Amino acid sequence: MFKNVKEHIGEIIEIANKCPDKYQVKCFEVLLEALTRNAPSSIGVPTPVTQGSAQKLPDFFNANDIKEDSWQKIFYYDGKAYSIIVKDLKEKTVSGKQIKLGLLLGIKNLLETGKASIQKDSLIALCKEHSAFDGPNFSTNMKNKKNLFLQESTKDTWVLTIPGQQKAAEAIKDLA
Repeated sequence: MFKNVKEHIGEIIEIANKCPDKYQVKCFEVLLEALTRNAPSSIGVPTPVTQGSAQKLPDFFNANDIKEDSWQKIFYYDGKAYSIIVKDLKEKTVSGKQIKLGLLLGIKNLLETGKASIQKDSLIALCKEHSAFDGPNFSTNMKNKKNLFLQESTKDTWVLTIPGQQKAAEAIKDLA
């Protein structure tokens, strides 16, 4: 097994180095774990989701003509789940950043679960991570964009509307 690790460690490092700085260590760990977890007869470096691979490009990206090299600048797919990796949201206002993060989070959840839902706690955490949390105005910012975000009966969950999904696709293209 260690022979195979030795053979592929350079590839793993190369792939991890292509990730944004704050995700490089995690990417390296995930790839190394996948390499060592596989049976010796099938050991190999996992391949990302691509149009040419066995897995097909997610329908949302196909439907919105978003190319792989574009969405991979925004989302990282580790074979199981998506992570939002974009650093520069190209927004100057806190409210603009919050809305864009809400759109991206909705698409992340759409890709993972089939539903473009946004949990309030998850969005708050993401906003804090991007220095875009304004506690007193957080709910107001979401309410002001009813055309993009539909509040569910729980009041702690929103769902992207069709225009919201279209706006998210535009944001992904713009950010890439």
